[in-house]
Amino acid sequence: MRTPMISLNAATGLIEAISRARGDPDQILHAVGLDRSTVCDPEGFLPCADFSRLLQEAARRTGDDAFGLHFGEQFQPKSIGPLIYVVLNSPTMAVAFDNAVRYLKVHNEGARVTFTYDDTSGYLRQSLLGAVADEVRQQSEYSVVVALNTLRLMAGSRWCPREVQFAHRAPAYTAEHVRIFGAPLFFGSETNTLVIDRAFIDRQVPAADERLYPILRRYLDRVVKEMPREDRTLSSIRQVIGDSIREGDPKLDDVARRVTMSTRTLQRRLKEHGVDFKGLVDDTRRRFSLDYLADPAHTPAEIAYLLGYSEVSAFNRAFKRWTGTTPSTYRRRAPSLSPAG
Repeated sequence: MRTPMISLNAATGLIEAISRARGDPDQILHAVGLDRSTVCDPEGFLPCADFSRLLQEAARRTGDDAFGLHFGEQFQPKSIGPLIYVVLNSPTMAVAFDNAVRYLKVHNEGARVTFTYDDTSGYLRQSLLGAVADEVRQQSEYSVVVALNTLRLMAGSRWCPREVQFAHRAPAYTAEHVRIFGAPLFFGSETNTLVIDRAFIDRQVPAADERLYPILRRYLDRVVKEMPREDRTLSSIRQVIGDSIREGDPKLDDVARRVTMSTRTLQRRLKEHGVDFKGLVDDTRRRFSLDYLADPAHTPAEIAYLLGYSEVSAFNRAFKRWTGTTPSTYRRRAPSLSPAG
């Protein structure tokens, strides 16, 4: 069974949040088997269950029963990366919700988001898969506040939903929930849900960048298309390689750290899948090169740079080894070729 993973972008600022709550970050991390070097790597991944346990432990040890809520309030949604940027640059709110549903798994495999609407309201629902609601309360509240903050980036800082529903039981004190959401609260619901006015759904997103939006969509489509075909461990490793490949040849130790494994464990996992690290780096470059060539906006020099080659000639040699032809020939024949494989 695959272990659902979450990008460590979700933990951006967590160390500081624990310190502000007068907690000991290292003590809390150690309690769940983690350390700073793991959590502070924004390109890494963490099992979703560990992230939830970390927030629960932070709440317990700091004495802040609303720790997840407060961490989510302080969290900058743009820290999440491409997922949030494609949402923020969607042409309308309806499209933004659809993009959140489509691409969430790039950031968090342990959550499910749906968006539906009727004549009066829209319903942005979120649930943590395979989790008992009361046991993941801190992560649920964190996630719903991050969704709220994302919508406020598009609609204005004073925007409020019609109501907020949580799957967990009501905590003893909800004054902070009322302050942050500014809307009626309901607990013990079927899912975590932001209920939104129907008219809000058709709004245009005023700050959307119509040129950036299709670039982000293509990038995320590529990630969705390529990564989920594999075991999650292998796809997480490949994604980290893809994120760091522009800097040159990724280092085994660096990639292992970013996927929260020891070097030896990473090598063993790759062997179980019949690949080695060097071969996976090479194949990731091959896959990305085919996608980049499918976009005429990318010149060969740009593609070489994006793939971590210091010279176009080095990219040309590698591409001919992969495909038996040159990048320019491949591009001319592209309409009759399938870019993935």
